[in-house]
Amino acid sequence: MQYDLHTVTPLVATKIIFFDIDGVLTPSADFVPGKSPSITKESIKVMKKFIEKDFLLVFITARSVNELRLKNGFEDMLKKHHLLEHCLLFGSSGLDQATYSYEFKLKNNMPIYKNNNIVLEKKPVVKRETFGNMDQFLLYKMLLGREIKQELKYMGFKIKPAMNEKLLSDARMFFQLENNNQKERGKAVKAAQQVAKKLREIFKTTGKFGSPVDLAASDIVAGIAIEPVMLGKHFGVLRALKILGVRPQDIIVAYAFGDNDSDKKMAIRKDIKFVKVKSNPDFRKKAEQIISKY
Repeated sequence: MQYDLHTVTPLVATKIIFFDIDGVLTPSADFVPGKSPSITKESIKVMKKFIEKDFLLVFITARSVNELRLKNGFEDMLKKHHLLEHCLLFGSSGLDQATYSYEFKLKNNMPIYKNNNIVLEKKPVVKRETFGNMDQFLLYKMLLGREIKQELKYMGFKIKPAMNEKLLSDARMFFQLENNNQKERGKAVKAAQQVAKKLREIFKTTGKFGSPVDLAASDIVAGIAIEPVMLGKHFGVLRALKILGVRPQDIIVAYAFGDNDSDKKMAIRKDIKFVKVKSNPDFRKKAEQIISKY
């Protein structure tokens, strides 16, 4: 089945695979913000098999679209393997969609004509969606990041200097610990949640920076993340379904792959089955089991 994902006409896709990227399609859950994720060759083969079974691929990551569009990065990989025309791509946990638009081709600020027709060129664009209180979060996220970092350091947590002020995207703050093990991350998540709650009450009382935003801290294996409660990869799922013209009453066959509990938000409908994976080999094993059913 061929999908035209860049037209304005809604399309109905009945078979969809939703992917988190890091820790699912990558060799490991470790990553460096500012560098596009590297996908295993085996993952590419699996994605092609899904397409052969008429599945549409939807990628939803907390990374920024800029990271996905770095030279020889994730989007270029999709193009190289002829996967881009079969997928939708969302960054910032669904806040931003990496897509394309057609614009007049210009020369010396004048449109170019060919055979009496104006020439159009395809250009990459980012389509953003927002929600209540998100603007306030964007305004004071850096202050929150510094406050939370200082509180965590005061509590005894050692945060890697190169990463402690690095934001993965507009919607998420990320901290990587020196002792990056599950027990230490669990403690840091609990502590960060307490700090975020305290800051929310302060902003609520003072009214500083507008309405406060409810924040949630989570363990994302490579470190800990803090993001608005309202935001999650389910936001990307909802946007994808809207683009595809899938209505609440429509029946779809869909699976969502993720490597941590926060990814469960992708299963926002009963007909989307969440598949938690421990690693890239585990993803490939479980994906092959699903593919064999169709």
